Amino acid sequence: MSSLNHFKSFFTFLLLKIKGKEPVRTGQCHQCGQCCRAFRVKSEGKWIKTSKQLDILVKQKPEYSRLIISGESEGCLDFTCSWLTQDGSCKDHENRLSICRAYPGTTRFYTGNKLPEHCGYVIKAAVPFEKVLQKKIRRMTHSN
Repeated sequence: MSSLNHFKSFFTFLLLKIKGKEPVRTGQCHQCGQCCRAFRVKSEGKWIKTSKQLDILVKQKPEYSRLIISGESEGCLDFTCSWLTQDGSCKDHENRLSICRAYPGTTRFYTGNKLPEHCGYVIKAAVPFEKVLQKKIRRMTHSN
């Protein structure tokens, strides 16, 4: 990420903090398979850059053996998932990996990374429901 992009990300972060907002993910998976065709994986907080690092991850978490190295970009390995069927759906969507369940991460809001075109998720700046609820509870307890 360039210095300018880091600045933009940080500025966006500060602006949201001032407004009391944060990136919020809404929607649901449409099982289009776009996110399963080219993605990166972190292990212990660092992007996997070598097949040796992938081997170590698979020893720790055998379920990651379904990942297939599909290329390399920006010094990191790119993966595809062997559980992706020809119609773009997951072979076992209910038992998908934790990284799949967490997709898309809200940090992409700061970096400007766009979601795949047919993705059922949306990431937007909003006041999280938990904060709204906490504020309402505080008002109710203080008014009594």
